[in-house]
Amino acid sequence: MFQHVLFRVAGALLALLGLGGVASAAPAAATPACAPDLAARIQHTLEAYRARTHAPGIAAAFYDHGATCLFALGEAGGRGGAVTPDTEFAMGSVEKTFNATLLALAIARGKATIDDPAARYLVAGDGARVHRNAPFARVTLRNLVTHTSALPRQPPGARPTSKTLFVDQPLPATVIRFLDTWRPKYAPGTKYAYSNFGFVLAGEAAVNLDGGPYTRLLAQELTRPLGMMRTGMFCQTPAPDCAENIQRNGKRGQLPVGLWTTARDMLRYLQANLGVLDAPRMLARALEIAHQELFRADADHAIGMAWERWHRGDNLLVSKDGEDSGFNSWVGFEPRRQIGVAVLSNGGDKPKPGALGKQLLALAAAP
Repeated sequence: MFQHVLFRVAGALLALLGLGGVASAAPAAATPACAPDLAARIQHTLEAYRARTHAPGIAAAFYDHGATCLFALGEAGGRGGAVTPDTEFAMGSVEKTFNATLLALAIARGKATIDDPAARYLVAGDGARVHRNAPFARVTLRNLVTHTSALPRQPPGARPTSKTLFVDQPLPATVIRFLDTWRPKYAPGTKYAYSNFGFVLAGEAAVNLDGGPYTRLLAQELTRPLGMMRTGMFCQTPAPDCAENIQRNGKRGQLPVGLWTTARDMLRYLQANLGVLDAPRMLARALEIAHQELFRADADHAIGMAWERWHRGDNLLVSKDGEDSGFNSWVGFEPRRQIGVAVLSNGGDKPKPGALGKQLLALAAAP
């Protein structure tokens, strides 16, 4: 039987999530739960999606004009038992929006501009920097965060290189050597082509602008101020609160190295990005900067700092999806209508959670 959890989120309780010495955001007042009829429609939609995709477990957060609700269905796998709003899921590429916000925070503070050369803020553990005459020296931070850098999709060495940022290891010198010899196949800034490698470098730039390390920067400047106390480098080994990827054959997939989060934390992330959470002033400004259009891919699709912007008439959907080692995620919100959805799952077939998220947004009450 599916488990359904609907929670009223009280501002007074959430305010207690901050740590000593760190300002923690909280809603100005207690927020009401979703209306029962809306909650029932969301629950039905989630159950139908889970049955269709054979997803082992799903957790979702929903925000609609001040009303909030959390849902949890299915099994976390391993030691976790049933999914709850506090079950940890790997977020995959949704973490790019976190890294983009950290970079936007440096921009908001005047430490950098979006059109600065990215190489200015990259240094390997041995002190090596990109040669000033290398083609990469002309790639900007804007190019990195909008996937217009012309860099390959994956970094050299693929996963080993991408892991170093999240475990507070220095940028390998091999990356600098690669960038010194790299030759773009087209002019950076002219074409959208998704690059995980570009975002590894964007995260490294954010760390170097702040002085790092990454895990401290993330917690001190982003997750703790927003009260997201279960978002970060968790679940590096199996634990009761951590979901596992359960494949159709019953086998467990590997645990991804990257950021993990919960539906409860993603509700706060939605509220912060919609501007309804009382975030610290500079962080609120960084969130706004990250949303702004920086590159237009086509008439209906633009890119901010990691965030995808989808235009449908007068309506704007800002979203990001993620996938890693069988885990799937999607977060999206509509600023004008003040609605938002986050979906996390630990496996399942297509369609991925983006289709589900958009379906849930359609259930929201008209403004």
